[in-house]
Amino acid sequence: MKSTSVRFTKIRSYYFPVTADDYKLMRAHGIPLIRIHENMMPTLGLVFKRHKIKPELQSFRDTILEPFLDRLGAGWQAKEHRRATINRSWMKFETTHSSIQPQGREALYKVEATLRRFFTRWGFSASFEVSENRGKLKLHVQYRFDPERNPVIPLAEDHTVVPSVKLDLGFVRLTLLMFERDVEINVSLAAGTDWKSIHTSRCKYEQVSDVRHFISALADVANKDPHNADNKAT
Repeated sequence: MKSTSVRFTKIRSYYFPVTADDYKLMRAHGIPLIRIHENMMPTLGLVFKRHKIKPELQSFRDTILEPFLDRLGAGWQAKEHRRATINRSWMKFETTHSSIQPQGREALYKVEATLRRFFTRWGFSASFEVSENRGKLKLHVQYRFDPERNPVIPLAEDHTVVPSVKLDLGFVRLTLLMFERDVEINVSLAAGTDWKSIHTSRCKYEQVSDVRHFISALADVANKDPHNADNKAT
């Protein structure tokens, strides 16, 4: 049997498969784990040896976190009147001139969505605060690794065949993508004849609260406005 490699990275006392392919390889050999405490690694080493799997360790800070933050900060500052400050526990993205307020607000939403995906992927907790002063905008983010949060590895799935549901609430659109094991939620705002995404997140089905009251409230819309049925779903 040919030897193959699986890549891990370590955050504090936990090991994580680096990519979806690394996780799939582990799962194919009976190890469907996304987060592995360091005390378990010697035992897993025996499994790896039996299946001729060679574990490789990559530095999370040097090969994943810092390159990601460097790209994010450089991308933000590539345009005029923008400034980014990034530290190990917080970061700040600012616009420095009110003339770019509309574009800056949309760009901040994209930065927030990118960070949320990254933090969800690696099991981080984060808080986001957007503020405005005289047309200048600021996104302040505090973040930390949370050993109580399970990371989420997005597996390659064909979005074109994944069932989706859209609900328009005036100038706000909610879109649900129903994957096999979890659901992706997107919030968009109307922008002329287009829709601009402002937030995307993903969660397991068991993390969704009871939907029955929400369904009842939506069903009552038809009672309050009989013309609702004329508004075709998108």
